[in-house]
Amino acid sequence: MDLEIRVDARTVTGKQTKRLRASGIVPGVLFGKVAGSVPVQLDAKALDQLYRDAGRTSVVKVSVGDGNATSAVIKSMQRHPLTGRALHVDFFALDLTHEMTVDVPLSFSGEPPAIEATGGFLLTSLDHVRVRALPSDMPHEISVDLTPLVDLEAAIKVSDLPVADNVTVLNDPDEMVARVMPPRVEEEPEPVVAEGEELEGEEGAEGEEGAEREEGGEGAPSESGEDENA
Repeated sequence: MDLEIRVDARTVTGKQTKRLRASGIVPGVLFGKVAGSVPVQLDAKALDQLYRDAGRTSVVKVSVGDGNATSAVIKSMQRHPLTGRALHVDFFALDLTHEMTVDVPLSFSGEPPAIEATGGFLLTSLDHVRVRALPSDMPHEISVDLTPLVDLEAAIKVSDLPVADNVTVLNDPDEMVARVMPPRVEEEPEPVVAEGEELEGEEGAEGEEGAEREEGGEGAPSESGEDENA
């Protein structure tokens, strides 16, 4: 399915773009070696839908006004840090005869049998891979089936990713994508007697012994064996 979007040429610049955003319009730029740099604007809702469908990898036919469509990708999109609302978008005009290099997201599906068998947990080391391909051949995402993870020895590597022959994944083929790790075992801590409590007990024992010695000394006869009052 071809993705298309119609945008309008933009004359508003600088701080005046705040009024565009307030009215539900997102400012942007269409740029490239052939297209040059063209300020544009488009409806915020239409842009959000386009980004969900195209991401930053799929080719989009961008028409400025009544002009001819230009093949482009969403190069970047700036969003408000709190609301997530789109603030600005950059469309990059493509040369369809030259390969492009982008990060393609991974989409995980299926339940690893090893989780139920061992009680372990899924560990994913990558959420995207670096891919080179012609714009028209670039995948929107790469699906990763997790059902081959049947035990703790099984792992999915970059070399296992399903991609077409005309798509090149640039990551290390041996780089791990996903595996099931053994369940975490929490050891119960051994009871530890506080150092202060030990010292307090020892001091108490010594105090009792001293008291007994003092009591014995008060009733004891003198060394001479004579009565002191004699």
